Amino acid sequence: MIGNHATALLVGGLLALIWATALVMSWRAAALPQEADGIVLAVFSPMEANEGRFAAILRAGGRPLRQTWVPFAWVAHSEEMGFAGRLRAEGAIAVLGEMPLVPTLAGCFAYVPENLPKPYVNP
Repeated sequence: MIGNHATALLVGGLLALIWATALVMSWRAAALPQEADGIVLAVFSPMEANEGRFAAILRAGGRPLRQTWVPFAWVAHSEEMGFAGRLRAEGAIAVLGEMPLVPTLAGCFAYVPENLPKPYVNP
């Protein structure tokens, strides 16, 4: 019979494996082609200084929108075709679009439906 600690370790290991598998599948599904533009999530090396990440986005022709809660990931924007490829050339290790398990790049994994009603403006 397996003890309580061994059971907890087994369940924890299984959950970690499921989480890692879902993360890899999400990243692969969200990876953008070289010619992509628009709003992207650019992931850089954790060893690079934050100023270097910011500068890399600018050199790639993008506009940094905000840093995420993960210090080496930035949300950036460019309307110029090929933005994803230029980010990779500037050192981004991943350039991602919408994550399949997280519907939008808003907030900290927030869901923002596309069909929100327009705010009322008094004429």
